[in-house]
Formats: sequence, C-alpha cells, structure tokens
Amino acid sequence: MKKRILSVLLTLAMVSSMIVGCGSTDKAADTSGETTAEATETEAPEATEAETKDAAKESGGDKTIALVPPAMISPYYKSVISGAQEECDAKGYELKTLAPQSESDYASQVQIVEDMISQGVDGIILCAINADAIVSAVKKANEANIPVVMFNTQNQLIGGEVACYVKYDQYAAGGQVADYVAEVFDEKAKVAIIEGLPSDHTTERMGGFVDRAKEKYPDIEVVASQAGDWEREKGMNAAANMLQANPDLDVLFALCDEMGLGAVQAVKEAGSDAKVVSFDGNPNAVASIQSGGLLSTVSIGGPGTGTLAVDALDKLFKGETVEQFVNVDTEVINADNASNYPAEAD
Repeated sequence: MKKRILSVLLTLAMVSSMIVGCGSTDKAADTSGETTAEATETEAPEATEAETKDAAKESGGDKTIALVPPAMISPYYKSVISGAQEECDAKGYELKTLAPQSESDYASQVQIVEDMISQGVDGIILCAINADAIVSAVKKANEANIPVVMFNTQNQLIGGEVACYVKYDQYAAGGQVADYVAEVFDEKAKVAIIEGLPSDHTTERMGGFVDRAKEKYPDIEVVASQAGDWEREKGMNAAANMLQANPDLDVLFALCDEMGLGAVQAVKEAGSDAKVVSFDGNPNAVASIQSGGLLSTVSIGGPGTGTLAVDALDKLFKGETVEQFVNVDTEVINADNASNYPAEAD
C-alpha cells in the first residue's frame, strides 16, 4: 500500500513539473518574439474581444445619427456634414445624411425624417426648411424616444421637443454686415438686398442689417430688394434686375453666398462698380474674396456646428444633460482675415 501511494505521489510530481516547464517555454517564446501559433491563440482570450466591444459601445459603438439638411445646394451644409462626420468618426458613431433636392421642398424633408425614424436611428440632427411643417416629424421622433438636435434655426419650434438648438445669432450677424458696409463706405451707401426664400433666415439676416442701418447709419439706404431663393442663378438674375433699375447702387447684400456669387457675375456683366457682400462663410466665397470678387461674407461656423450637434447627442446618449441653446460665433470675413478661413474655388 505504501508503495502504491509513493508511486502516485511521484507521478503527480512529474505532471506538475511538466506543467511548470510548459509555462516557462511559453514565456521564453514571448520574450524572444518567436511565439507559436498555439501560444498566440491562448494569449487572445474571449475576454479581450469582449472588452474591445464594450469599449466601442462606450465610445459610440452601434449607434447611428441621421443628419438632414434642407438641401445640398449651399456648401454651408456640406461643411456642417464634414464637421459632424469627423466627430462621429472620433466617437464611433455611424452618420447617415439625406436631403431634399430643393430648399423649398419641405414635404420631402418631413418624409426623410420620418423614414429615418422608421429605420431606427438613435439621434437626429436637423435644419428645417419649414419650422411649422417639421413639427409632426419631430413629434414622431419624440414618441420613438429619438433625441432631436436642430441647427441653423433661430426660434424654438411651436410643438415637439427639441433637446438642443445649435445656433448663431443671424440678426446680430446682419447688424455686423451693416457695420462693415458703414466702415467701407464712410457710412453712406445705396444698398439692394437679395433675399432668400421666406423663412426665419431671410427675416433675421435682412432685419439685422436694416435695423442696424436705421439705428446707426441714416445715410445707408436700402433702395431695393428681390428674392433669389438661395440659388446662384436666381441671385444673379435678381442682382441684374436691381442693377438695371438702380445703376448707382453701391452695395448688393446677398443673404447667402450662393446668391452672392451670382451677384458678382451680374455686377461684372453690367460693368457696375457695386460691391457684393454675402453671408455663410463658405470656402468658395472665401476664395472669391481672395480673388477680388466678393467684398465680404459672414462666417457662421459650418464645421463647428456639425461638431457641436454631434457632441450634444453624445451627451444625451450617455444620459447627461445638455444646454437647450448652444451658440456659434459669427465674424465678417474680408480681404484682411480671409487667410484664416478655408478657401476653395468652384
């Protein structure tokens, strides 16, 4: 019996010695860099993969954000998308972007938002064509517990719950344009305004300019205004009409860069000395300033707007609170500071 026990003990000791020896061999292989296939497999356990997935979820993971601008006509919206995409990439979110063909097609925009809700996106970033029309879609997002962040929107919706508005003060920026025109033209100028589609954007941008001129610069006179519908060709036609009716115009104020670039072409064709100022701060407008086309534009922080909108949703996904209004700074861009902004010719 004693011999049997002794034999068993010797056997266990040998097995234990073999196990320790195998461990020593693996460590030596790790140190020398000659890890075998078997060793590689044992060093990548299930836990490591799970930890990676958990980390991905914490930084975004499988969440999807929908970004729905009014259309893709203005480069401003492309710049917002670029800022949002960069931030989504950094945080691990998927970004889906879809827009109507026209900035007047609010019915299509409502349908796009509703389609995104049906697809089960986790958050929506939106710039409404028509604030009243979009309310029904925002309410559907609320019912589906999908947070909505709006940008480039001045006023709160009359219905539905918007978690955060990423905005800039268009009215104040319109006043900045009036200040700049006053500076360049010694507080005396005849101005024509190229309006966009009826909207808060048109009302606020134009109102800021007109009110500031009335308040501070009585010799800056708005002698005409005509709609250009946010489009370059229509902006060019509106400018041509007003130049023909008012050949002594000093300034054409276009309420967006695309209309402004159209107005620059109209000024050239008319042989006029009028200067064109515009609004949005798009790269093609900055390039036009640098080449002597536009006199100025207004930076409204396109990429930064996209970044702030994604950041707001990121906080909401994590259960954190967000401020209802987040402001983006505006600045007049002219020949003196254009080099500080991205420029890209058409």
